[in-house]
Formats: sequence, C-alpha cells, structure tokens
Amino acid sequence: MKIGIIGCGRIAQLRHLPFLSRAKNVCIAALADIDRERLSRVADRFGINRCYNDHIALLDDQEIDAVLVCTPPAEHFAHATAVLNSGRHLFVDAPLALSVEDCNSLVELGLRTNCVATVGMNLRHHRLIQRAKHCIRDGWIGPVQAISATFTTPSRGNRADKFPAWRQPQNIEGSVFMEGAIHHFDAWRDLTNAEFTSISVQSPIAGGPVSMSATMNAAQSANNQRAIVVGAVFSEYAGDNSEIRVMGRDGTITLSLYRYNGFDYCPALANHGSAKQHIHKVIESIRSLPAGFRTLGAGEYGRTFELQLEAFLHAIRSNGDATISLDDGAAATAAALAAIRSIDIQKRVELFSIV
Repeated sequence: MKIGIIGCGRIAQLRHLPFLSRAKNVCIAALADIDRERLSRVADRFGINRCYNDHIALLDDQEIDAVLVCTPPAEHFAHATAVLNSGRHLFVDAPLALSVEDCNSLVELGLRTNCVATVGMNLRHHRLIQRAKHCIRDGWIGPVQAISATFTTPSRGNRADKFPAWRQPQNIEGSVFMEGAIHHFDAWRDLTNAEFTSISVQSPIAGGPVSMSATMNAAQSANNQRAIVVGAVFSEYAGDNSEIRVMGRDGTITLSLYRYNGFDYCPALANHGSAKQHIHKVIESIRSLPAGFRTLGAGEYGRTFELQLEAFLHAIRSNGDATISLDDGAAATAAALAAIRSIDIQKRVELFSIV
C-alpha cells in the first residue's frame, strides 16, 4: 500500500512517519508541505524521494492509495475534501474541521465515496479504554451515572521548541479543547454510547486551566433517555495527567491512561481504602506487567498512535469500516466548539459586568 502524507509537522514526524516507515507492506510514497526546508529535511530523514509543495500535486500522483492529512486544523476541511474527491482513503488528524457545517459536509461526502475515511482520535485505541468499554458493556458498574476526568500537560512554556502561530491558545485550533479535550470527548462517547446535550466552561483561560461541566444522554430504549453528568478539568499549564473515572450505580472504573497498570475497578459497596482493594490493585499490577513490557518504548499512550494507523490500514485491506467514523469526528468536534463558545459567552458576560 502506498501512502501520501500532507503536512510534515510535529505529529507526522514524531508519530505517523516512524510507524509507517517500519510497517509491513506499506510504502510512504510521497510527502507534501508548503515549507520547502522542512519538507526536504523530513524527506531526507525518512528516505522519501517524491516531494510536493502543495496537496494538489500530491493528489495528482496516481500511485498513491491513501492519504494522511496532518496539516494545521484550519486546513483540514479543504485537504480532507480534496482527498475524498480524489478517491483516496483518508486519515485526518483531529479535529475533523473547525465548524459544525464543514464537519457535516465531510460526513456527507464520505458517505458518497467507497473509501475508508477516519479521524485520528487515538484514545479510542487505548488498551485501558478498550478494557473499560467491555467491562461497562458487561454490566460491571451498572448504568453509568457520572464521569469525572482530567487532562493536563506542561506543554505551554515548558517545551524546548516553540508553538507555531496556529497553535497559540487564543486561536480556536490552538485551544486546550481542540488539542487535548477533544480526545476525551470522543472517549467518553465511546465508553458510554451517549451524546452530549449541554456543555459549560468555568474559569476560562485560553490554554487552561478550565473547569467544564456537561451532560450526556445515553439511550436505554427508543423512548427512554438516561442522563450522565460530566465534570472535567483541562490545562496546558500543569503536570502530565490523563484520567477518566466512570461511576455507575453498581461500581466505579478509574483509568489512569499514562500508566501500564492504570485500571482500577471498585464495586459500589467496597471500601476503596480497604486491604482487600489494595490486594486487588497489587494483583492487577502483576497481571498488567506483560502489557507494560510490550509498551516500554512508546508507553501506553504512545502506542495508541500506532494502533489507530494499524486500524486504518486494516480497514483498507479488509474493505471494512473505519473504527472511528467521520460522524464520530464531527460529534467530538461539535463538543469542543461548544466548549469554546461557552468560554466566549462567559468572557462577554464578565466584560459586561465590569463595564
């Protein structure tokens, strides 16, 4: 399979290209980037001969079977549209686009093609989230009632390299919601089979910390909806944390997504601090050791980037459906946009109060 990549920025260099360069029966056929110096440097590093300075020239290359769109979010809609119109399989990094209307247009276009089209929501492929999903479906915690979550990273001001202009927090695409929270939104939908009905953000700071509350509705039957309450904190000015706690009537599942042994289950009537629960955690750590050793290089989180590409390639080869559809990408993006609108509304209210 011959792959083309549009955009040679950080995500392509650190995540996608290293995996694809060693994947079996895969050839990175061509790269495209408007930055000629970066294009040349990345092509030399990965031994890629065909380089183009725009996405149109890459899509004119008839040898390419599938395309990864790794450009800044503001360009996702135009590039993803061009890929689908060319008849190529599409992988586009999140967010799918920067408006609900553009997301819906891509969903409709994807339905009219015979191509595999997917969005890079890597948390869906996290081993612990997959495990929790099965446990929830099997009734371990009963009907889900609430979710609490945390995503924080020290990236703002603590990275050796500087953020590009589009990645600045005052921009929609550079906000903590589009860069980090959007993946949690998708994971919550996947875990609960529920959809967002409201989102509100408190303490709004461009890159975080922000406190967010939301409600989601999970369909129990055609005419019966069950509400799920969500509380979350997101920040790009704090230490690394990515945690999800799913609370049900009969128990709680807690996930610490950067740890190999980050799965914890506690029945509703159990004492979280009891010796019995501590022994369960020790046993869980021992059982998780093989998985931990398998992800020593990339870690649990890093491995998710490889798994999402494996799923994309498998769907193409098997003529199957994408694990994460454009519909999924549109729903997560709509939630992120709603959170950003909530920040904007609150800022206007605060300004009015001051005046």
